[in-house]
Amino acid sequence: MNSELSITKKMADVIVQVCFDVVEFSRLYEQDHPKSAKHIFQSNEEVKKGLKWIVNAKNQTEFKNRVSDYLKAVKLAKQLYQDIQIPIEGKDRIIVQLSNLQIHLTELNKAVSPN
Repeated sequence: MNSELSITKKMADVIVQVCFDVVEFSRLYEQDHPKSAKHIFQSNEEVKKGLKWIVNAKNQTEFKNRVSDYLKAVKLAKQLYQDIQIPIEGKDRIIVQLSNLQIHLTELNKAVSPN
């Protein structure tokens, strides 16, 4: 992160939670199984890469925009998993993990813009 970006303790705590969420999502997503989710959605890659988007922000505005974009990508991925009617290994756990990530990103979004 750039030195022009000020991070509060609450924001740092939520970023740590987001890290854990992304790691767990990646673990569930990458399962080597014939019905694995990794064979289905491009949005999974956006969820996995989203953390890099926010930690590479150069200023407060860019950070807020990237958190918002990441939140949209997570919501889309979650909606896809909820709507798809084909069997996916660990689908319910992936949806729960995406829900956790969505909650934490929403908290981060609120923390970065306390208006």
